[in-house]
Amino acid sequence: MKCLCCEKSPAEYSFRCLEVHTLHVRDFDGERLIQSLGEKRVFSVCAACVSSEMRAVLFPAVRILKGSAGFSVLLLAGLVMSLTLNLNAEMMGAVRMLGPLAVLTGISGIIGKGREILRQRKILAGLSENDALRFSAWECVLNNAPKKYNDNDLTYIPIDDALSLTPEELSAKYELLPPIACKAYEVIRSNVYE
Repeated sequence: MKCLCCEKSPAEYSFRCLEVHTLHVRDFDGERLIQSLGEKRVFSVCAACVSSEMRAVLFPAVRILKGSAGFSVLLLAGLVMSLTLNLNAEMMGAVRMLGPLAVLTGISGIIGKGREILRQRKILAGLSENDALRFSAWECVLNNAPKKYNDNDLTYIPIDDALSLTPEELSAKYELLPPIACKAYEVIRSNVYE
C-alpha cells in the first residue's frame, strides 16, 4: 500500500479503522448529533512521514507558530482596533469593545494550540520507541485522513486499539452516542474472527 501522507513511499505502519459519520442537526430545541457507522478502512503510513511527524511533535516551535497563525492575526487586529479606532462618541465604546475581545480570543487560541501540541509532546516523551513511532503514525493518519463526507464529520476508531474497550469506554473515548458505541463494539468484536 502507498503512504496516506506522501502517496509515494511504501507504507510501513497500517491501521484498520472503523469510520464514524457525525451529522450536527440544529433545530428549535438546539443542536443534536446523529451518528452512524461507516466502512472499515485501512490507512497506511511510511516511516519517513512518521519520523517527520515525530520530529514536529518533539520540536514543536514551528508547529505552534503555524497552528496559531490565525489567532496571531486576530490578536494583532484586536490591538490595532483597540489603539486606533477614533469614531464618534456614540459608537466608540461598542466598537472599542471588539478590540479587547479580539485580543482575548487571539491569546486564548494561541495558548490552547500550544497546550494541545505540548500535551502530544508529553505523551510521546513517555512512550517507548516502538510505541512512540506507532503514536506518531496514528497522528499522521488523523492529520491526513478525510475529515468530511458531504455534510458529515468523519472520525475513526482504530480497530486493533479498541478491541479491549467496553461499549461505555468506546463511547467516552471516541465521543460516540451509546447506541452507536454498542454497534461499534459489535463490529469491532466481529472483526476479530474475520
